[in-house]
Amino acid sequence: MPPATQHPQVERQIVLPLSKAIEIAYKSIRLRLSRSLLVTSGIILALAFLMSILTTDRMTAGMREWAMDFPRSVEAAQLAQQREAIENERFKPVDLELHKAASQPLVITEGAERFDPVKGLGASFADLQKEVGIPLPASDGDLVALLTRHPDQVGKMQQWLAAARDLKRVREQLVAPQRLQETMKNAGVPSTPSEIASNRIQTRWLIGLALLVAFAGILNAMLMSVTERFREIGTMKCLGALDSFIIKLFLIESLFQGVVGTVIGVLLGLGLSMANMSTNYGIYAWKHVPWGGMVGSILLCLGVGVVLTIAGALYPAWQAARMQPIEAMRVEA
Repeated sequence: MPPATQHPQVERQIVLPLSKAIEIAYKSIRLRLSRSLLVTSGIILALAFLMSILTTDRMTAGMREWAMDFPRSVEAAQLAQQREAIENERFKPVDLELHKAASQPLVITEGAERFDPVKGLGASFADLQKEVGIPLPASDGDLVALLTRHPDQVGKMQQWLAAARDLKRVREQLVAPQRLQETMKNAGVPSTPSEIASNRIQTRWLIGLALLVAFAGILNAMLMSVTERFREIGTMKCLGALDSFIIKLFLIESLFQGVVGTVIGVLLGLGLSMANMSTNYGIYAWKHVPWGGMVGSILLCLGVGVVLTIAGALYPAWQAARMQPIEAMRVEA
């Protein structure tokens, strides 16, 4: 009876370190740059849209809250006191003095140089009245006669203009919430609780649809990447690559693309949304920005982008790992 055949001892398997998998994944992305850019662009568009929606929603909520709380705020009380002080201490005394002086009979002597408001005050009386939004102390003719006969009253007129400008500035700040609410209403921004709730439902549907499209695009691109690399995968498995290494390789590639696309998408969406809000609402867009909520939205988008990319690569990576080497090598290049 022949002696039993002794099988040679199985050699110890060598597991490549993570650094080698990262190196191979990086080289693979460079070799297939067009495919990588396709995946990354889908992530950028999806995350830019998501970040833009969240940023606009946060800033709109902040402006709405500021407009509602402003009348009861300390700032409103301080502005009201400032308005009364300007009216009683600076504006009304000078206005009354100029009005009385201009109401006196004044005759411009022949040969006297008539007062020119453009030279003396920087603009015509009509333009000055439009600027300050307050009626002048007297008619244009009476003011010209007064300032021609009494040049010392030019300083009083300049004081009146300075007080009128400050008074207009304070009044505009006090009515800013009403103007902001009107602007938001004209822009179609929801204002009532029912409109806000309906708008949030629509926004969630849009976000879900965008993320679904992005997920499908990533999944398709990664499946195409597996199809293009049948022979490469077969070669690696013939050389002893484990299934876990193949999965790790594809997930690392996807993670690279996901992180880059997510960061670019978040920054792009954040920047475009803030620029759009500043264009539409000016300084009011920055009155009550919920920075804590904004940071939370950024972190949420970063997490969603990475998870979305890895989720889209799981099935392609599993499909690549379960391939038999002989089947992969039979595929025509």
